[in-house]
Amino acid sequence: MNPKVSVLVPMYNVSAFIERCLHSLFIQTFTDLEFIFVNDASTDNSLDILMKVLEQYPNAKEKTQILQHDKNRGLAAVRNTLLDNAEGEYVMVVDSDDYTEPDMIETLYNKAIETNADIVISDFYMELSYRTVYVTDALSTDDSTHLKEIILNDNSHSFLWNKLIKRSLYSHPECRVPEGLNYFEDRHVMTRLFFFANKIVKVDRAFYHYVNYNTQAITKTKDEMHFNNVLQFWSLMDEFLIKHNCNEQYKDLISLSKIRDKTRLLIDTNSIYLRKKFADIYLNEEKEYFSTLKLSEKIMLKLIRHKLYYSSYIFKILLNSKQKLT
Repeated sequence: MNPKVSVLVPMYNVSAFIERCLHSLFIQTFTDLEFIFVNDASTDNSLDILMKVLEQYPNAKEKTQILQHDKNRGLAAVRNTLLDNAEGEYVMVVDSDDYTEPDMIETLYNKAIETNADIVISDFYMELSYRTVYVTDALSTDDSTHLKEIILNDNSHSFLWNKLIKRSLYSHPECRVPEGLNYFEDRHVMTRLFFFANKIVKVDRAFYHYVNYNTQAITKTKDEMHFNNVLQFWSLMDEFLIKHNCNEQYKDLISLSKIRDKTRLLIDTNSIYLRKKFADIYLNEEKEYFSTLKLSEKIMLKLIRHKLYYSSYIFKILLNSKQKLT
């Protein structure tokens, strides 16, 4: 008989964090599950740590699959390999530098069964180097707004890891991540999952600890890959909405989201070269929604529009300094 829940864990060079993650998974109060790990050609000893910790949990070891990529293929490919090997009724993704509360799976699964939900979401903790922040993942009581909220990705968060998801939703090919989309990959998947889901519910508790001080995490440094992946993400989103005849319904929301994402990238990157190269993407959206942006975002766009690239770099440094003080 297949397990009720598949726990899917990507691994790549997380030796400093993975042991804590593993202990949090192997002490789950819910036991009808399987663990699947995909090692994406790590160059550190992450795999050795996994094998060592498994010896401490014989019951978990019996339920564990460890798969390996011969070469590093990126997070999108890892997520697809994990899904291809999952057999649970529901799946939960856990990043190997994060960790969970012991009753996370039990609580979310019971909620799913009780409500016959396709997706169960929860709040989460953001673990910063100096404090822990409780983050609410909002879910409207109006089912018709769920897709809108996840596209906007503001109060409703598009992370996979704080959600229990019915595996059958992934039978839609569109709910898989194109290989190479290693940034915004969660957002790509969650918009499709929310589109196809019949019922989405929430547990008003935080169970998942998102570690935001791993300096090796892919979201830490914004380089050209991030810009290209954002362009790819929105191109695919446009195609998806057109295919399903709802492009006009979400047109304004998409335009707003595009300029917000562009501005965040321009602020987050340290590269003057990238600010120059991608200055002109989504210009129409920029003109239309400039007034809705934050002051810091407006200043960055103004500096770039006037080709004051060195000044934009100084402004970025000032913003970083301010964030460290708050």
